[in-house]
Order: sequence, then C-alpha cells, then structure tokens
Amino acid sequence: MERLNKLIARSGIASRRKADVLIVQGRVT
Repeated sequence: MERLNKLIARSGIASRRKADVLIVQGRVT
C-alpha cells in the first residue's frame, strides 16, 4: 500500500508539472 501511494503521489506530481508546462507553452505560443 505504501509503495502504491508513493507511486501515485509521484505520478500525480509529475502529471501536475507536465500540465503546468503544457499550459505555459500554450500561453506562450
């Protein structure tokens, strides 16, 4: 359970960062 939670947390952070990057790129372009 702990491992899954960590993976989900990491993937969640990664997806948020990617979303932020995409949003920034979209605004810039």
